[in-house]
Amino acid sequence: MNKEEFQYRLIESTKRLIDFTSNSVKNSISNNVEYLIEPSSRLISNHLNNDELKRLREINTLEGKHQPLTRTVDLLYDSGLVPLWIDMEVYKSSKKKTIVRLLCSRRFRNDSDLNYKVSEYPPFSIKIPLPPWAKKDVKFNINWRHNKIKRYWHKLTWKWQYKRRMKSKKSNRNFY
Repeated sequence: MNKEEFQYRLIESTKRLIDFTSNSVKNSISNNVEYLIEPSSRLISNHLNNDELKRLREINTLEGKHQPLTRTVDLLYDSGLVPLWIDMEVYKSSKKKTIVRLLCSRRFRNDSDLNYKVSEYPPFSIKIPLPPWAKKDVKFNINWRHNKIKRYWHKLTWKWQYKRRMKSKKSNRNFY
């Protein structure tokens, strides 16, 4: 695979991700996209070769920093080698900008080693991060991970419901 093909696959996968996510969320999702690149692990491993270690160190320096399309392609394409797999999801979105999170394998392989059965544009695989309180066929806010107050409220509610269920089970056991 050449660099242009990899960029094409990233662009097409991003379009499909935005369309797919738009159908499941309340938010409007912008087509102005930047990427957040995260390796599957930031730790150095013996199974990685020298080029993969170099690439991992470079990606680790960019932790939490959004990258434009061209810089993302430069980071993830290395002389015909690309990450073995890349899971992509809308991490955060507003009317002006969408941040797409790319969770990447640290191993770089050529095109023939990629799994064509999993996705149409390998190595990319589209995901939607569901909040724990999501209900089937109910749209949710894609920025749920960034709303700390709502997450805290749901955490308290779950604890309260769990304690109530446990108390109910104990009282039922005492009945017999």
